[in-house]
This record gives sequence, C-alpha cells and structure tokens, in this order.
Amino acid sequence: MVLLATLAVLVSALVFVVWVLPGLLDDKLTTIAPTGEFESPPSTAPVAPSPGQLQQARDKREAERLLRELLTQQAALEAQQAGVWGGGDYEAALERLAEGDVAFADGRFADAAAIFTDVIERFRALEAARPQRLAQALARAAAALADYDSAGARRQFGIALAIEPGHPDATRGLARAETLQQLVSLLEQGAAHEARGDWAAALERYQAAARLDPDAQAAAEGAARSTAALEAARFRTAMSEALTAIDGGELEQARAALSRARGLQPDAAEIRDAELRLRAAQQAREIAGHREQARRLEAEERWAEAAEAYQAVLAIDDQAQFARMGRGQARQLAELHAQLDLYLESPERLRSAEPRANAERLLNDAGTLPQQGSRLQAKLTQLERLVRLAVTPVAVLIRSDGQTEVSIDRVAKLGRLTEQQIALLPGSYRVRGTRVGYRDLRLEVDVEPGVTGQVVDVRCDVKI
Repeated sequence: MVLLATLAVLVSALVFVVWVLPGLLDDKLTTIAPTGEFESPPSTAPVAPSPGQLQQARDKREAERLLRELLTQQAALEAQQAGVWGGGDYEAALERLAEGDVAFADGRFADAAAIFTDVIERFRALEAARPQRLAQALARAAAALADYDSAGARRQFGIALAIEPGHPDATRGLARAETLQQLVSLLEQGAAHEARGDWAAALERYQAAARLDPDAQAAAEGAARSTAALEAARFRTAMSEALTAIDGGELEQARAALSRARGLQPDAAEIRDAELRLRAAQQAREIAGHREQARRLEAEERWAEAAEAYQAVLAIDDQAQFARMGRGQARQLAELHAQLDLYLESPERLRSAEPRANAERLLNDAGTLPQQGSRLQAKLTQLERLVRLAVTPVAVLIRSDGQTEVSIDRVAKLGRLTEQQIALLPGSYRVRGTRVGYRDLRLEVDVEPGVTGQVVDVRCDVKI
C-alpha cells in the first residue's frame, strides 16, 4: 500500500510537469537578453483559450489542490499505522486513490477531482472511527482471550496498540495473550487433578496459572474451588479425629481437633454438635472422677469429704440420682460421726441424764444404718461402753475422824463415821463435812467411770 501511495505521488508530480508547467512557462517566462535585460519573445498574435480549455485548467487546479490535501491526510494516517487498523476501508481508499491518479494522468481532471474528494471523505471517516475501532479491537481481543485464542487475541491487541500506542489495557492484554498457551496448559492440568480429586495438586496448578496471568478468571475460580475442597477435606478429617477422640476418651486431642475444624468452618453445625458431645464427655469424666473420689472417701469413712464429692457431681448434673443418694447418706454418717466424736471427746457429758439418753438413742439409730465401717463400729463400741460405764455405780470409800458429820449433796447424809463404802454413779459430787467448833469442809469429788479404789477423806480439823 505504501508503494502504491508513493506511485500516486510520482504520477501526480509527472502530471504537474506535463500539464501545468508548460502553461506557466507560456504565461510567465521571458527570455533574458545578452545584455542582461529581459526581452520579450518574438511577437505573435495572441490566441484566446477556448471555454473548454479554461474549464480544463480549472478542473486541473482543483484536482491538484485535492490531491495535495489527500496526500497530507494519507501521510498522517500512515504515521498512525492506518495500514494496521484501517483494514478493508483503508485498502479501498488507497485503491480509489489509484483510480484518481489514473484519471488525472489521462487528463480527466474533473473525474480525478471527484475521486480525490471521495478519498478525502474516506480518510476523514477512518480518522473519526479510530475510537470506535479501538473499542472494537479491545472487545474482540477480550473475547479471544476468553476463548483461549492466542493468535486472535494478539492480532486484536496489536490493532488496538496501533490505534493508540501504549494503551494500558491493550499492553496488559497483549502480555496475557503471549502467555495464553502456557496458561491453558496449566488450567488443563489443574482440571485433570481436580477431576481425580487431587485438590492439592490442582490448587498448585491453578495458583501457578494465576501468577502467570492475575486476570485469568478461570485460574482464580479453580484456585477457589480447590481451596474450598481442601478446606472441606481438612474439615472432615479434623471432625473425624475429634469424634474418634471423644469416643476414645482422648478429650484433649478432641479439643485440639475441634479447634482446627472451627478454624476452617467456624459456623458449621457439626462443630456445635461435636462440642456438645465433648462437653458431655468432659462432664461424664468429671462426674466419674468425683464419684470415684466419693467411693474412696466412703471406704475411708471420711463422710464429710465424701458428701462434698457428691455435691461436686450435683453441681455438674443436679439430676444424678446416685449423687443425691450418696450425698444424703454421707451427710447422715458425717453427722453421726460428729455426734459420736462429741461424746467420745467429752465423755463426762454422759454423766447427765439427758445427754446420756441422747447417746443411747444415737446408738439405737446407728444400729439400723446399712454401712457399719470399722471406724464407725469402733466409735459405737466405745460409746456403748462409755454409756454402760456412765450407768454403772462405782464403789467409793469415805473416811473420816468419827467426829465430823459427813453428807453427800443430793445423795445421802452419812453422819459420823470413820470409814464407809458407798456406790456412786460416775459424776461430780459435793461432799460436806461439819463439826461444832470447827470450820465446815466442802469437797468436789469426781467419780470416774470404771475407776475402783477411790478414797475420799472428810475431816473438819480447823477450829474456829
């Protein structure tokens, strides 16, 4: 096309020399005399041009003017690489220009002017259509990329860059088109791994494709699918490990597995269900631990602590029937031991009728209890002995001087004596001695249960 345009310029120049220049020489040229002065040519009779000749000259000048304008346009379009993006329209305009050159060369100046006018309009139309052609090329290039048509995409992006050199979308698109075949290969490999369920390998291929072409939607979608599938597989694995660990009583492992699953799918219903199972298993473990502790404490007859262990079970599950019963029995036995200890630590209380009656009732009630541990049995035996001793009189020997009146408050007046044995129940007694002319004597005597040989000496020997 450039050769054709150059030929057109040469033809136009030739026409100018053949047709225009002679006329100019006829009208303007004068000869120069040997003296250096202008001389007129030999005088001839002027010949008036015909109307046809005048019209021919006007048509010629108009055609030449249009040709100059046309050639200026053509030069601009060539600089804009119209040969790349003008397509058939530009080809047709150049062919039309060649027709105009032929008409001019044949002296058909009016026809040449009409043709040149047509070419000028065509060139103007091409110039005006540049934005539209740019948009069209970009759209076709994008479609070619979507169809993985590397050659088509390169061609259309090349057209776009010819219309607007350095266009950012076209530049980036052309780079994508250059790697399209490699991209397609990676996508196909990713799809093959995906079909086999090898999600890790598929993700690796899709990620490689995305690095190669960050704008490749298929690569992004494939990577998203592979990532989701991998996360789903990891989630299922974590859940399986968690449930297996729960069933096996490996609660810490179950908790760690559930934590991994929660990181993958925090809102999954399976996690909530598994957490309920884990919580139930944890509670069951804690209950079993407290129950075992309670049984051990029961075996050691540490009833107050056993009651606390059963209470810990009820804090977890207030409907645990074994804990309710165990706590009740443990509290009962703890209270029984506390009461027994009260009497065993202060046996003197048994010397009073009311505490002694309470102790006897305690012994009777304890005999109906199903559990009679060794400690309890020992305490009951000891208390029973203490109660028996508390109601068993003890022989006490009272001695005096035969002059002192001896009496035991609320028991008996023994009178004057030198020696008398009396049976007294264990307890505290006040023994009095009186004698005329002597200071009265008051003695506090504790009669110990089961103690024999106790002697009380009562003598008033201090005169007043």
